[in-house]
Amino acid sequence: MLAGFSTKYFLSFLSTDSYNTMSDKVIITLIETIENPFLLTFIFIFLIMALILKGRVNTLFNRFLNNIANKSNDRKISEFIHHDVFNTLNTVVYEVKLQQYYTKGEYDSVKTKMCYDFVSKKSSVCRAHMVELIKRKDIDTMRVDRLKNVILTAQNRMHSEYITRITDLWLQKKIEKEDVDYIVFQFEKFRYDVVNSFSHRIEAIFSSSFHKTNYDRVLAVFDMWAMGIDLLPKDMKVTFENLNGKFKDIDY
Repeated sequence: MLAGFSTKYFLSFLSTDSYNTMSDKVIITLIETIENPFLLTFIFIFLIMALILKGRVNTLFNRFLNNIANKSNDRKISEFIHHDVFNTLNTVVYEVKLQQYYTKGEYDSVKTKMCYDFVSKKSSVCRAHMVELIKRKDIDTMRVDRLKNVILTAQNRMHSEYITRITDLWLQKKIEKEDVDYIVFQFEKFRYDVVNSFSHRIEAIFSSSFHKTNYDRVLAVFDMWAMGIDLLPKDMKVTFENLNGKFKDIDY
């Protein structure tokens, strides 16, 4: 049967309107030069399958190219140990250290030291949790939903831990708990919009098609954190300038 399959029948199939294009004419010319019926049958079957599976083949081919591209750019999240967020943490601590606070026109050393201690504790806690996050062995291959929860958990732990540490420090310095709670409340109230925006942005990052790998997602989160940390000196200044002079004369 295959031996009886002639070039004539094959060409009559390709002569329909759907195949009447310049590329098809080239194919027809090539087929006319083929005299082996078995080879011609193979080509015919191949072309039919290519037409039927055209969309699927394109998808698989594009996926193949994407896999090659991803493998050639197989970067690890552990590289974020050199991310700018860590330099930013150092910078804001230094900037706050240079800030000076006044009460009724007089330099208030206690308020100045309290502000520095607050930022110093916050910086060290955030750094520790960020380093812990990027050093996780499973972070590059973690499922997307799980990674989002891990990051949100880390962010919440940063916040609660630095509040606990500065609270403990100020209580050790003999500052009344009511006053400590007041300062913390004022800072948290002022920073609420920033912290809330962090959570919204993390949700957006993990639902976006632009961030295709865990590397891309964590990079976007770290860039966001660095931006928020960069605003910290201004937020601290606003918080502590609004405090009264009740701490001015304590032995801090």
